[in-house]
Amino acid sequence: MGKKTKLPREFWAVNASNLFERGAYYGMLAVFSYHLIYNVGIESWMVGILTGISMGMINFLPLISTALASKYGFKKLLLFSYTTLAVGYIVLGFGYSLALIFLAVIIMSTGSGFEKALIAASISHSSDEKNRDYAFNIYYWVINFGAFFIPLSLTFLFVPANYGSVFFLMALFIICSFLIIFVSYKNPIEPDPSIPALKAVKNLKVLFKDPKFAYVLIIFSGCWFMLYMRKPFMPIFMVDFRILPAWFIPVLAALNPGTIITLGQVWGYIIKDRNIDSLKMLIAGVIIVSLGFIIAGFSMNPILFIVGIIILSFGELVSYPAFLSYVSKIPPKEKRSIYMGYSFIPLAIAGSSAPIIGGFLYYYIGENMAMGRLFWAIVASIGLVSASAFIHYDRHYNKKNKIKSKDKGFSKAFNRYPFISKVSANIPILMIPVILIIGFSFGPDPIYRGVLSEEGFEDNIIDEKIWISLNKSFSFNGELDEAESVSYDISLSNISYIDQIVLNLSWADEPDIRRLRRFENTGDTFSAKIIIDNKVVDEYRCTNMHDQSGKINLRYDTAGFTNKIGCNANVEIELVKCGNFYPVFGANIISIKDSSNTFNLEIVVTYMISN
Repeated sequence: MGKKTKLPREFWAVNASNLFERGAYYGMLAVFSYHLIYNVGIESWMVGILTGISMGMINFLPLISTALASKYGFKKLLLFSYTTLAVGYIVLGFGYSLALIFLAVIIMSTGSGFEKALIAASISHSSDEKNRDYAFNIYYWVINFGAFFIPLSLTFLFVPANYGSVFFLMALFIICSFLIIFVSYKNPIEPDPSIPALKAVKNLKVLFKDPKFAYVLIIFSGCWFMLYMRKPFMPIFMVDFRILPAWFIPVLAALNPGTIITLGQVWGYIIKDRNIDSLKMLIAGVIIVSLGFIIAGFSMNPILFIVGIIILSFGELVSYPAFLSYVSKIPPKEKRSIYMGYSFIPLAIAGSSAPIIGGFLYYYIGENMAMGRLFWAIVASIGLVSASAFIHYDRHYNKKNKIKSKDKGFSKAFNRYPFISKVSANIPILMIPVILIIGFSFGPDPIYRGVLSEEGFEDNIIDEKIWISLNKSFSFNGELDEAESVSYDISLSNISYIDQIVLNLSWADEPDIRRLRRFENTGDTFSAKIIIDNKVVDEYRCTNMHDQSGKINLRYDTAGFTNKIGCNANVEIELVKCGNFYPVFGANIISIKDSSNTFNLEIVVTYMISN
């Protein structure tokens, strides 16, 4: 065996840039759905659509990015991708409207989709046959280290209410990637302007010529369908159902790569030099992923929740390399690179569909029905369908090989008795009704939806408790000078929420006065505002007629606006303008100033409290 050749400068440059980019991507992804739902107020189904658009672009754009890089140069395309990524993260940091967030998602996904394939291709070009395995081992470790360390560090740098600022830090990381490529990287191959930009897309015809390969890709999409549900909805589920607090979200994001980093070498040692059927390992991995989702989604216990995440991460560690290994064995040697190039298609299919479907499922089942366990039962069922499909696929396409092989034990029994083999292939399918029934039988669970206030992060509980309606009255008397205002706090305890506020403000017109002749008092103008969580929800101003009392009556039904525990509510009264005294007869050249007035304020608050 020859001596391993030294890896060039470009290899280390592209890995260093990828470390910052992957850290930025997974750091953004860790808080993305939580920030949009909790801090911005976007519905979970819309977050699913945004995530699906992003994942679809990220996984489909590599189809053309490598061809474009060969045409225009790897360095130019990498600099372009990092520029768009940095701009996208900055726009997302300012994005507190749906339009800006949508724009940010499109910009970010364009940059990430172009960058994803360019890094792997650069590493392939900057290594040779002697050190390629070593090079890709470093590449894989860098990805997982960035995905582990950066999200984990967010736990100590940001509180959940400030997760929007995370995106600016991620933009800074992308700028570091840009500078590394700009200074230390050069094209691994010379650009060839004659290369067709859509060359890679034309090769898709291989999928239609080999149905066996197409079936594998479609079936494995079921496994990634589950895994792409984890990223946007597991953090929301964890906080909504109060399994773990919001500050744990970055730790949750770090558990998956942390598990792969920790157990990857151990698992590699266990399977080293063993003649293991990669398809059977793939099936086992998919089942382990499903089991992990069941444990994490059913337990509602912090320890078991973490255990479930670790188990499904281990299932990913088992299944994905086994999938790549199996795909490499399907084609003839001369077509292996083409087949491997399209091995990402299951990620593209699942990445574009799972978040969208999951968004609507979580909105209607997880939130509206408060049945988070049923939601994860449905997700795990997709994996069991995938596992069963792989078993049937194995029986159909590998039947001749099995008959010729000298199987022993259970394998021999399965091949000799087809009935046993058919039953075993359907066992995962038969488990689905059981899982769904168990998930449904738990019924609704309390949902906690966070609320941001000036004092910090509070909780909103939406559950199946019985709520009792009560009233509380407030009375205030006072005197205001012109342009003076006064505010009265009507906040209630932190175990109730306001349902309705009724305000009655009245003031009397001062009597006329006589100074040689009679001076008549003109009306005074008052305004009243109802303010909830620093937002004016209702207001009115009125000027009384001469010799009549002034009145302002406001009635505000919250209609869910304050359907949250312990909201901040107050009423503000202002004497906008005092009417002066003017003579009844004669010219109004002389007037007597009126600078103040008294008022009476009655407030009745209807609030809800759980029994």
